[in-house]
Amino acid sequence: MSSNRDQAGRFPAGRSGNPNGRPKKDRGVDAAITRAVQETVPVTERGRTKRRSKLDIVATQMANRGASGDPRAMKMALDMARKAEENAQAAAARAPVMTQGDREIADRVIARLIQIIRV
Repeated sequence: MSSNRDQAGRFPAGRSGNPNGRPKKDRGVDAAITRAVQETVPVTERGRTKRRSKLDIVATQMANRGASGDPRAMKMALDMARKAEENAQAAAARAPVMTQGDREIADRVIARLIQIIRV
């Protein structure tokens, strides 16, 4: 039990167990759209029913229409694919890289841990 409770496990009068309260719910348009596209719905693919997000379904439909020859859907699908690849490459470029100094420090820490384990 927490130290600010009495022996029965209750909080003292005037003191809450959750001082920050319940977090506020997102109520903007962006939050509503995000919730809507993240919802899962049953979809039948090749005779089997699966649950997929609405966003996955829309992306699949756009790719299928582009593959069937719809020029507008082709352009949208290719533009979105290129943007997704650029975002993935940018995220990979932002990944932290160990410098030579970092490696030296890590080697010293590992050597020290090995010494401690052997004792």
